[in-house]
Amino acid sequence: MAVAKNFFLVDTLNVGVVQSFPEIAPPGARFKYSERADTKKSDMTDTFDCEFDNANAPTKILRFCVSRICYAADEDDPERKRRFQEMQVLLQRAKTAK
Repeated sequence: MAVAKNFFLVDTLNVGVVQSFPEIAPPGARFKYSERADTKKSDMTDTFDCEFDNANAPTKILRFCVSRICYAADEDDPERKRRFQEMQVLLQRAKTAK
């Protein structure tokens, strides 16, 4: 959820159902969300997906998708690749600030 909050530039995010998959390769998580605080979980339609290098902290993000648009290190689109790199930097900063 830290990736989503950084991506949307918000302190809080209304999160619905969360699914976690630590036992598959690569491990990942998926959840429904809404940027509006008053949205019911049953009305959430937007999905955020993340893939990580391992299931145990500290983890490194390998790829994330906002609805149907994905961001990764090997992305051909330079803007998407940059957004991915920004998320990696922000997550690393958060780890070192603790």
